[in-house]
Amino acid sequence: MNENGRNEVKKVVGDSLENEVKKFANEFPYWIKYLANKILSGNEISQNDIDETYLYLLEDLGITEKTTRTEITLSGLHDNERDYYSNLMLSKLENVEGVNALLEGQSIEFSPNLTIIYGSNGSGKSGYTRLLKNVFYSKSKEKILSNIYSTDIVKPVNANFIFKSEGNEISVSYNNNDHSIFEQFSVFDGKSAVKHIESKNEFEFKPAGLNFFGKFADALSHVEKKLNNEVTIKQQGTNINNLLMLFDGNSEVTEAIQAINTDKGFENLSKIASYTEKNTKEKESVQKKYEELQIASTKKDQEIRNLNTIKKLLLQVKQSVEKFNQYFSNEMFEKANQAIIECLEKEEIAKNEGVENFKTDNLNGIGTSEWKNFILSAEKFALLQENGNSHYPKNEDHCLFCQQKLSEPAQKLIINYRKFIESVSEKKAAELQNKLNKAKKLYDDLDFNLFPPNNILTNWLIENYPIELEIIKHSIEKQQILAEKICSDIQNKVVNEKVGVLIETNIFETIEIELEKSLTILNTGNQFKDLERLRNSIINLEHKEKLSLHFPKFENYFNMQVWLNKASKANFPKQKITLKEKELSSKYFSENYVSIFNNECQKLNGDFGIEINRTSTAGKSYRQLRLKGKNPNTILSEGEQKVIATADFLAEMKLSEINRGIIFDDPVTSLDDKRKNEIATRLVEEAELRQVIIFTHDLVFVSNLLSKCEQQEAEFLCHWIENIDGKNPGAIYLNNAPSYEKDYKTSGKAQNYLNEAKKSNPQQREEKIKNGFAALRTSYEAQVVFGLFKGVVQRFNERVSIESLRKVYFTTELIDELLESYALCCRFMEGHSHSDKYSYKKPTIEDLNNEIKRFDEIKKKISSCKKNKS
Repeated sequence: MNENGRNEVKKVVGDSLENEVKKFANEFPYWIKYLANKILSGNEISQNDIDETYLYLLEDLGITEKTTRTEITLSGLHDNERDYYSNLMLSKLENVEGVNALLEGQSIEFSPNLTIIYGSNGSGKSGYTRLLKNVFYSKSKEKILSNIYSTDIVKPVNANFIFKSEGNEISVSYNNNDHSIFEQFSVFDGKSAVKHIESKNEFEFKPAGLNFFGKFADALSHVEKKLNNEVTIKQQGTNINNLLMLFDGNSEVTEAIQAINTDKGFENLSKIASYTEKNTKEKESVQKKYEELQIASTKKDQEIRNLNTIKKLLLQVKQSVEKFNQYFSNEMFEKANQAIIECLEKEEIAKNEGVENFKTDNLNGIGTSEWKNFILSAEKFALLQENGNSHYPKNEDHCLFCQQKLSEPAQKLIINYRKFIESVSEKKAAELQNKLNKAKKLYDDLDFNLFPPNNILTNWLIENYPIELEIIKHSIEKQQILAEKICSDIQNKVVNEKVGVLIETNIFETIEIELEKSLTILNTGNQFKDLERLRNSIINLEHKEKLSLHFPKFENYFNMQVWLNKASKANFPKQKITLKEKELSSKYFSENYVSIFNNECQKLNGDFGIEINRTSTAGKSYRQLRLKGKNPNTILSEGEQKVIATADFLAEMKLSEINRGIIFDDPVTSLDDKRKNEIATRLVEEAELRQVIIFTHDLVFVSNLLSKCEQQEAEFLCHWIENIDGKNPGAIYLNNAPSYEKDYKTSGKAQNYLNEAKKSNPQQREEKIKNGFAALRTSYEAQVVFGLFKGVVQRFNERVSIESLRKVYFTTELIDELLESYALCCRFMEGHSHSDKYSYKKPTIEDLNNEIKRFDEIKKKISSCKKNKS
C-alpha cells in the first residue's frame, strides 16, 4: 500500500494457467513473442509497441535486414498498469450539477454495506443512476440530459465522488471519468437486465491469464491493420498497367515488362534496359530506310484504292446491264404485244356490248374515254345520294346535273349506264389497260446513262478498254431506242414486231478478271512486309530508349512486388488465439462461472433450467443465456427474466477481482411480493461482501430490505428522495427511512440531527436542520400508525390487527394540532412554503428545537388519550 491508500488488487491465477499461457506464447515467431511479452508484463500496448512489433515482423518476413535482437524471456502474468484500490468504498456523492433537472446542492452518504435511496416515480432516482452509469461499469450507459425546463445557462455535467480506502479519503471528479477507481463499481438497471437476457455478453471480468488473449488478439489486429495499410498504399502506387501506358504498341520490351513479376522476368528486362550510342545510330538508319520505302509504297496504295473503286463501279454497271437484258428479250416483246392485243379485244367487246345502245344524234363522242370518265364520275356522285338500301335513281328523283325531275326514259338510261360500267368486259379492259400503263412506266424509268462523261469508270475504260466500252454503249443505245418504241406502241395500243437486243455480260467478266490480276500483283509485293519489319524495329528501339529513361520506375515496381509477396506470407494467428482462449477459459474460468450462476439462480428461486452457450472470437469469451434452445425473453415472464438477469449480473460481479460495489436501480420492478423478499434477502447477504446501493420506489421492497438488515444486524443507511412541488427532483433527506421503523416512534432521529447541527458550520447546519425536520415529519407519520391507530394497519404487514381497534381514540383538537405541526415540518424541510400564504424563512436550530418539543408534547397527549380511554 502506498501513501495514497492505493494497493493494486492481485488476481489469483494458478501457476498452471500462467505456464500454459507462456508456453502458448513461446511457440510464435520473435515478432509475436515480443508483443505477447509486452502484454504479459502488464503494460498497456502503446502505438510505439505496435510500431516496434511491426519492424520485427518485417524482419521476420525477410523484407528488411534483421537487427540485433534481445532474447525474450516471457514475464509472469501481471495486471495492466492501472492501479486499483483494496478495501474501497464510495462514501459520498456531492455537488451534482447539470444532470437532468436534479436539484443542486444535494449530497448522498453511503454505508459501507447497504444503502437504500427510496422515493416515488419522478423523484429523481433515474437522474442519479444515469450519472452513476456514465462513470461506473454498465451495460446500458445513457446520455445525460440537461434541464430542458430551465431558462438559465445550461451547466456542464459535474459531480464529486468521495471514496475511502485503508482509512484514506479519495476525491474524484466526474470529469475524471477515466480514473481506474470508477472501474471498481458496477450499475444494474432495467435496460442492463434486457442485455443480460437478450444479448451475447462478453465475460468482462476474468483472471489476467485469460484477459491476455483478448488484448493479444486486439494488439495483433493493430499490427495487421498497419501492414494492410502499407500493402494498400504500395498496391495503389505500383500498377503495371500505368507503366505499360508509357509504351505505344507491342515490342520485345512490352513482352518483358509483362513478365516482370518473376526473378527471371526482371533479369531479362534489366538486360534490355541499356540504350547505347550504337542503338541511336541504328535507329536513325532504320528510320531513313522506312521513310524511303514508305514514299514508294504510298503510290502503290493509291493505285490499289483506285482499282478497288473501279471494281466496285464496274460491278454496279454490270448489275444494271443484267437488269436491262431482262426487259429487251424477244419473249418480253411478245408478252407486251399480247397484252396490247388482249386489251384491244376487251375494249371492242365492251364497246359492242353497250356503247351502240347509247348512241344518239343529240351527243357526239359516245364510247370515247371522255364519255366513259363522265359516266364513272356521275356514278360515284350518284352513290352519295343513296339513302339506306335505296339506289339512285328512283321515282320522283331529279337529275344530278340540271335538277329537273327525271322522266321514266331518263331513269332507264341511267340504270343502263350502271349496267354498262359493271359489265365484265369493261372491267377486264380496264385491268389490262392498267397493266399496260405499268409496263410503259417501267420502260420510261430505265436510266441508260451508265457511262456519263468525266466519270471515274468511264475515263478508266476509255483509257484501258475503249473497244469494249464502245460495244457496250452501242448495245445500250439500241435498247434505249427499243424502249421508246415500246412506250409508243403501248401508248397507242399498236402491235409492231420488234427484235430483242441483249448486251453481252462476258465483256464485264473479262475486265473483272484482269482487275483481280492487277490487284493481286500489287498486294503481294514485299514492300508491305518490309515496311512492317522496319516499323517494328523502330518501335522496339524507341521502347528500349524509353525503358532506359524510366527503368528506376520498373525497378521500384519489382521491389514493391517482392515486398508485397513477402508481406502476403504474414500469419496473424487470431483463430489460434481464440481457440486457445476458449480451451483455457473452459478449463480455468467459465465452468466456475456456470457453477456460480446456477448457485445464484437457486438463491433467487430462479432455477428455470437456463443453459449458458459459450463462444469465443478474437481472443474473447462470450456467453448467451438460453432456455430450451430459445431466448429466455420468449418464454419467461418479465419478472422471471428480471430474476435471471440479476443472477447473471451477481455471478459476473462475484468473479470480478476488482469490483467493490454494485448499484441497483429498481431491481424488483414487475416482481411479486415473494420475489421482492427473495431479492432483498440476496442483496442484504451480498452487502456483507461489498457495497450495495439500491435506488427504488417500492416501499414493500424497502420494508423487506430493512427487515433483513434488522434480522442480520447488518449496517445500512436509508435516504428519502423527493421531487419538491413536482418541479425540483432529486431532493435528498438523509437517514430518513419509511415511517413504520421503530426508530421514528420518538423524536430521537430529529434530536440527533439537532445535535449535529449545533456542531456544524453554517453551510452544513442548514442541511442538518432540514433533515431534522424531515425525520420529524416521518415521526409524525409513525405516530399516526402506532400512536393514533395503535398499529391496527401497518404499511407492510398483510395482517390487520382488528383487536387493536379497542385502543384507538383521539379528538378533533388533537388531529388539528397534529396536522398543523406536520405541515410546518414539511415547509421547513423543503426550504420553501407550499402556498403564497407563507413567506420563505430559513429554518434555525431554535425552530427545530421548538418543533421537537412540540412533537414530544403531542406524543404525550396521544399517550394520555390512550390512558384516559383505558
